[in-house]
Amino acid sequence: MAFRPDTGCGWQYTVKKMDNFAITIIGAGIVGLATAARLAPKLAGKLLLVERHESFGRETSSRNSEVIHAGIYYPENSLKARLCVSGSRQIYQICQKNNIAHRRLGKLIVATSTAEEASLNDLFEQGRRNGAANLKLLNAAQSHALEPQVKAQAALFSPDSGIVDSHKLLRFFYHQAKNNGATIAFHAEITRITPRQPGFQLDCSGPAPENYNFNSDIVINCAGLDAARLSRSAGFTTPNIHYAKGSYFSYNGKSPLAHLVYPAPPPRGHGLGIHATIDLGGRLRFGPDLKYCDQPDYQVDATHQSQFTAAIKRYLPTLDTRRLTPDMAGIRPRLQGPDDPFSDFIIRNEIQAPGFINLLGIESPGLTAAPAIAAEIARMLNL
Repeated sequence: MAFRPDTGCGWQYTVKKMDNFAITIIGAGIVGLATAARLAPKLAGKLLLVERHESFGRETSSRNSEVIHAGIYYPENSLKARLCVSGSRQIYQICQKNNIAHRRLGKLIVATSTAEEASLNDLFEQGRRNGAANLKLLNAAQSHALEPQVKAQAALFSPDSGIVDSHKLLRFFYHQAKNNGATIAFHAEITRITPRQPGFQLDCSGPAPENYNFNSDIVINCAGLDAARLSRSAGFTTPNIHYAKGSYFSYNGKSPLAHLVYPAPPPRGHGLGIHATIDLGGRLRFGPDLKYCDQPDYQVDATHQSQFTAAIKRYLPTLDTRRLTPDMAGIRPRLQGPDDPFSDFIIRNEIQAPGFINLLGIESPGLTAAPAIAAEIARMLNL
C-alpha cells in the first residue's frame, strides 16, 4: 500500500499489485459515489473506488443544470423513467435528512404554439404514467399568474422539480463511502481490464512512474465519458458513446423568474431545449444547447449568444439578452447519436463475464437517478 496527499479529500490510497478487492467501482462521479456509498457498509473494507482525476465529480457530474427532475420526459417503463422517479424521491429525502442545500422550485414547460401545446398534453400523460407526481396542465392565464414575464400559450407545471447543490451531494456520498470502509484512490486511471476465472485483473496507471495491476472479484464500470473504452478493453461488444457538449450562458442581473422554465422539448428526444434555471444563490442561467463533438471540449463559444438569444426570446421576450455572458460547458456521454431515436441507460451484468456491471450512456437524468441506480446495482449483486 502507498499513500499520498489528495487535494481536499484527505489522504489518497494508491493500489498495488498485491491488492485484491471484492468490488471495484471505476469512476467517482455522482453514480460511482452513490454506488460506493450504498455498497460500502456491506463489504467490510473490500470495496475500492478508483478515479483518474485528482478528486471526485470532475466531469459530467459537476457541469450540469443541477436540476432534480420529476421523470416526465422519458418513455414509459424505460430505465430513465423508472430510476428518475425513484431517484427524485430519494434525493429529496437525502437532502432533507442531511442538510444538503436544495429547493423544490417547481418547473414550467411552456408551449408557444399550437403544435407545442399538443406535445405538452402528450408529456403530461407520459409523466403521469411514469409516476411523476402532482403534474398540472395550465392555460395561458394560469401560466401568466405563476410567471408573468413568460410568454406561454399553455404550460405543464411540475411542482416537484427542483435544484440541488450537486457539489455538496457529491461530497455527502464521498464521505458516506469513505466512513463505511471504502478505499478511494484518486489519480488512478484504469487502462485495461482482463476477465479471469474468476474475477478480473485491472491494469492501472497512477501518479508514480510505474504502472501496476490488481484483482477484483466484481467490477462496476461507472466511468461516464470513458465507460465505452473500458468496456471494450474487457472484450465486450459496446455501442458508441457520443460526446454531447452543452454550453451555458449566465444572466448578469436579478432573475425575473421564480421557477425553472423549459421550452417544449425538441422532437426525438434530442435534449430538453435551452432552458432557464435558477441556482441556490438566485443566479439565472440558460442552457444547455446540444452540439456533438469528437473530443471533450469545455470552452463556451461566445458567438453562440445569438443562438441562445433566439431560443430564450421565444418564451421570455422581455429579457435583456445583452446581459448574457458565457458561463460553462459540460459533456454528456450519449448513446443517442444526432439522427438516432431515444436511447435508454444501459445497466447490465455482462453475460460473457458475470460480475462485470456495465453502465453506459448515463447522462441526464443521471444526477437525479443516482441513488436509484445505486439501489439497482445492489439488487443485481444481491447486496
